[in-house]
Amino acid sequence: MIGRTITYEVAANWKVLEENYNECYHCGPVHPELCDLVPSFRAGGASDLNWDDGVAHREGAYTFTSSGTTSRMPFAGLSDAELVNHKGELVYPNLFLSLSCDHVAAFVLWPKGPAHTTIVCNFLFHPSEVAKPDFDPSDAADFWDVVNLQDWAICERVQRGMMSKFFTQGLFAPMETPSLDIREWWKKQMGK
Repeated sequence: MIGRTITYEVAANWKVLEENYNECYHCGPVHPELCDLVPSFRAGGASDLNWDDGVAHREGAYTFTSSGTTSRMPFAGLSDAELVNHKGELVYPNLFLSLSCDHVAAFVLWPKGPAHTTIVCNFLFHPSEVAKPDFDPSDAADFWDVVNLQDWAICERVQRGMMSKFFTQGLFAPMETPSLDIREWWKKQMGK
């Protein structure tokens, strides 16, 4: 059940946003709060992260909040790893899913032009948690808002650089391999 929604207007192409979501070599310098929660994100590129089993939080942390904890109950039926690890998934063409034990951050991207995307971020919680009189999603939503605004700012800078008259398409470094998925998917959609 939706516990909170935040809508963002981002001055960047949706494909830039997806490339950003699908890699983490920017995480160390851009996301200090996120890297405090998930120390392995500091590694350059983090291409060796095990997304199938989930990525471990720091010791004592188990969800995407600034403290790494919450009073909300976890979703039923999760494995031991899913109770303490974070999972993320890019679902083409325009959905990001970030899965914690107690909530899901679901981002839907709506391209509005070549350099403008509306992002609707819904924070999903178990209905029994939302029904509680003291339900407050702020610990998750506020943490995500910090991380999101950091991401959107860097994506807007990338977009400005790409729009420069001095920009030319370059080669991708090996550390950028995880973000190749969006380009490969897009080429198939365009029949290339």
